[in-house]
Amino acid sequence: MEEGSAEDGSKPKESAFVNKLNDFIVQKHRLILIAILAFAFIIRLKYMTVNAAVWWDEADYLTLAKHYGLGLPEQAAPWRARAIPMLWGIFYWLGANEWFIRFFNQFVAVGSVLVTYLIGKEFFSKKIGLLAALFMAVYFEHLFWSARLSADIYSLVLFGLAALFFYRGYVKNEGKNYLYATGAIYGAGIYAYDGIGFLAIFLFLFLLVTERLKFLKNKKIWIIVGCALLAALPFAIYHQAEFGSPYPRINMILSSPDEGLAASQQGAVGKIISSLPNMFSYITSTGYYLGSGLPAIGLGSIAKWALIIAFIAGLAAFINMFIGFDKVWKKENKRLIGDFYLLLWGFSVLLIFGIVNAFSAFIFEPRFVFPAMPILFIICALGIRKIFWFISKYNKEMAVAVVALLMIFGIYAQLSYADNLINYKKDSFSQEREGGLWLKEHTNPGDVIVGCGLSVPIVYYSERDFKSASSGNITLAEENIRTYKPRFYVLDGLDYAGCANEQYPMINQEKMTPVMAFFMDEAKTQPIYIIFEINQSAYQ
Repeated sequence: MEEGSAEDGSKPKESAFVNKLNDFIVQKHRLILIAILAFAFIIRLKYMTVNAAVWWDEADYLTLAKHYGLGLPEQAAPWRARAIPMLWGIFYWLGANEWFIRFFNQFVAVGSVLVTYLIGKEFFSKKIGLLAALFMAVYFEHLFWSARLSADIYSLVLFGLAALFFYRGYVKNEGKNYLYATGAIYGAGIYAYDGIGFLAIFLFLFLLVTERLKFLKNKKIWIIVGCALLAALPFAIYHQAEFGSPYPRINMILSSPDEGLAASQQGAVGKIISSLPNMFSYITSTGYYLGSGLPAIGLGSIAKWALIIAFIAGLAAFINMFIGFDKVWKKENKRLIGDFYLLLWGFSVLLIFGIVNAFSAFIFEPRFVFPAMPILFIICALGIRKIFWFISKYNKEMAVAVVALLMIFGIYAQLSYADNLINYKKDSFSQEREGGLWLKEHTNPGDVIVGCGLSVPIVYYSERDFKSASSGNITLAEENIRTYKPRFYVLDGLDYAGCANEQYPMINQEKMTPVMAFFMDEAKTQPIYIIFEINQSAYQ
């Protein structure tokens, strides 16, 4: 269908202004894309260093990076994805610092915007790609995690490129290079972000519907599998040698069955039925990602519904696919197959993570479904186009005004909430940064720190080894002090679960003296991170 024609085949009334606008977008789409990418980059630079400290996951990745690049003691669990810390480790080895890694990550984050454009362009048009990319540029959750040091922003780029290359190389048969790229990204990608593994489920479902089991005889599938195995091989060898498993995440899952499912009096069927709401939690939260769940900030009470309206209108673009689904089943219509691929991509990711959320210890986290967001924003872009077509039958200038308002409101709502969310949490865990840097300044390389607290942030900031004693374990605390002869004992109250009942410093006041404290409040009445100097002679 031509971009300038209405869906019912009628030709909208002529309008010099709208025609000029349309011609400008078509002719200058590269400049518009560059402007969107620059806009996305500038917004992310604004928040790049706003956070006072890193969170646990960030510290886990960064500590691993310092382990690989600087030889820092390793604290992360064996199943933690390590490909990205290995990359960051190279940066540290070359003399870079946290600021550089944050700066590098902004390019990866903007890569998500570019990938969104490429997907929209591939399946629909340049205009749809541009609109979807604009929405991704301002998506509040992506902005929030672009300011954090997380692997989640990598997930969208890796998943998006692999799925796009599969469509080009396998579905459209545009060349083996796309097959090689798909396999390579998948094989290495599962070691960069575990969720990339779910790409296989999405592709299997697509192939099952469109080819049944015939794809097993297609050599293109085995080319992808071969490339994936080759790309994964170096990581698998490393993990096998280091941890005794080529992919430790699998071992963790198998060794941690759902006790609730086994022990429940309801049995497996009852457990599944009771978990249904959580299984669909990411799908039913689609409105939240797009704005309906955002708090009303200024114009937000109206603006937050803009992308929801566009999304609902955009879903209508897939009506022909549902009506003619037999053509998808029989592979008789390439356009409808493309629609099915795109829709399955987005909603299978939402469903898979919902199932994971229902039957695992993972809590609901919108960042997990970043690979689905390009599809949701493409649907929003289709809705904008559909609304324009409908109104333009009567008045093109009015159509332009309405879609412009929807876009402005939608962008405003996302940016407003992103700013509010980022600034609300920017000072969290700042005491761990201050305490860790103090410890680094007052100890020597090779020194050991003992105490109770979140070990990964302590190691990351202090760059010293840390031996933790679980809350209340006096024997272990004594043993650590006698064995490692540390100068300082840390009591990190931000480890609410582990240190809530820690009493060792209180019952051993004659053996250690508080020398530094960091507080929750400006009045300095609520110490949360306390450093004690140990009197080693008391342990002789």
